[in-house]
Amino acid sequence: MSFIYYIGLFFICQILVEKKMLPEKILAMRLRYVLLFSLVAIALAMVLGQLIGIGVYATATVTVIASSIIAGKYRSKFEDMERGKRV
Repeated sequence: MSFIYYIGLFFICQILVEKKMLPEKILAMRLRYVLLFSLVAIALAMVLGQLIGIGVYATATVTVIASSIIAGKYRSKFEDMERGKRV
């Protein structure tokens, strides 16, 4: 059952990232800060998840969300490089 949850979460995250339906603050954030924020969020999810007792689910959920955002950022940077823009 959890596998279905993660697949659904992944699809929803990808749709939100591709349609740029994320908050403007995340869209305007530089890639290095997105990476740093993702690492901190995953570490925080690990700690809080262990304290609450849902460590695996919290960590996996935050990891799927963060990885979708990071992949979208890398994809947009690569598209800018293909067009000859300075990144």
